[in-house]
Amino acid sequence: MELTLRRRAIYTGMRPYFDDQALLNAINLWQAEYSHKQKFALSVFVARCCNTAQLKLERPKILGAIFMAMDLASDELLPDPFVELNANNVFQPEIRQGHDHTTKVFTTLLQQMFLKFNKSEEQQLRKFLIEHLHEVKTDKMRLMYIREWLAQHTQDLEGTYDLEVLRQLINLVYVAMCQSVGPVKADHYLSQSIKETEPLSLESGFRLHDLL
Repeated sequence: MELTLRRRAIYTGMRPYFDDQALLNAINLWQAEYSHKQKFALSVFVARCCNTAQLKLERPKILGAIFMAMDLASDELLPDPFVELNANNVFQPEIRQGHDHTTKVFTTLLQQMFLKFNKSEEQQLRKFLIEHLHEVKTDKMRLMYIREWLAQHTQDLEGTYDLEVLRQLINLVYVAMCQSVGPVKADHYLSQSIKETEPLSLESGFRLHDLL
C-alpha cells in the first residue's frame, strides 16, 4: 500500500475520534515516525495518540477502525489530509472526539423506537435502514459504523455525527414504522419513544427535539 493511501487510511480510521488539532498532530507523528514501519507498529502509534482517559478506553476501537480503513478501496477513503490542509488550512469543523451527548440521545431514542416492535419486526426495520443508508449524506467510514451498529444490535454507535445525519436516520426509521404499522401507530410509537428518552436528554443538556 503506497504512502499516500496509507496516510488516507490512517486519517479515515482516526477521524471520528479526534478533534482537529489532535488529528493533525497524529498524522504528523505517523508521517515522521511510523510511516516507514511495519503494520504492527500501528498499535504503538495509536497508544501514543490516545493521551486522555476517554481515548485510552477507545484505543482498541481506533486501532480496529484504522485496520478496517486499510482494507477499503481507494475511492472509499477520505481525501489525503495533507492536501486538505494545504487547500483549507484546517480540518473540517464537524470533527469531534469519541461519543457525545447528541449521539447517545439519538441511539437511545432509536432503541426506544425499536422496542415497540417484536424481534422479527425490529429486524425488518433495521434491514430497511441498512438498505437505505445510501440516502444518508455522510462520509463512507461513518456509514460503515452506522451499518455495523444496525446489523450487530450494539448499544453504542461509534463516532460523532452532524444533526442532519441523525435526522435523516430518524426519518428513515419513521418511514419504515409507517410501512410496518401505519402512520397513526407510528406517530404514537414515536411520541412514546420521545417521552422515554427525554430524561436522558434533560440530564445531558441536549435538546431532544433538535433531532426531529
